[in-house]
Amino acid sequence: MPRTLAPAPLDSASYWRRLLAAVHPDRNGGDGDLFIFATALEEHVRGCLAGYGRDAPYGSPFADANRGGAGEAGTSPTEPDRVAFDPALGNADQFVELTCHALQVGRDVGEPYGAVLGLLIDCAAHDHGRAVPRQSRGASYRQLAKIAHTCGWSKDERVAFYRLAESVPLSDHHCAHLLGRLVPKQDAA
Repeated sequence: MPRTLAPAPLDSASYWRRLLAAVHPDRNGGDGDLFIFATALEEHVRGCLAGYGRDAPYGSPFADANRGGAGEAGTSPTEPDRVAFDPALGNADQFVELTCHALQVGRDVGEPYGAVLGLLIDCAAHDHGRAVPRQSRGASYRQLAKIAHTCGWSKDERVAFYRLAESVPLSDHHCAHLLGRLVPKQDAA
């Protein structure tokens, strides 16, 4: 049986934007679960392609984003927008202190954010392995949106959560931990 060719490379930023816009929960007919699944899939594809250079079969990750826009202050065409974050906070000892700070902020601000930030109680700090880069960079706004949509927060509550995440600041590892706790694992069929 012949293989069907995709209409665009798997790293096509315009196709990812169209897909995510079509299933976004704020859009009429949008599907929150499908949006979370599609954004997780996009991040997985981005991670798989991250090692490829410009000469790779499909180009660098999200090659469409590399056409124009490169060189804008503070942005990287292959990196999502992230919370400002000092990489030194990713050091294991500093990360433990940052996590404790996030827990205290959660207790101070109360609901609806307190319960979510309280889920960081068992967010482990790492001094080696794959988690170290994640705890050394800020949370992506896409991760924060997934958390907020999973919690069913209104637009105003989501915006307030983004500001809260900036003030802590939350790391990529914090958000991955929260998403792992908030998004129920699907039973294998």
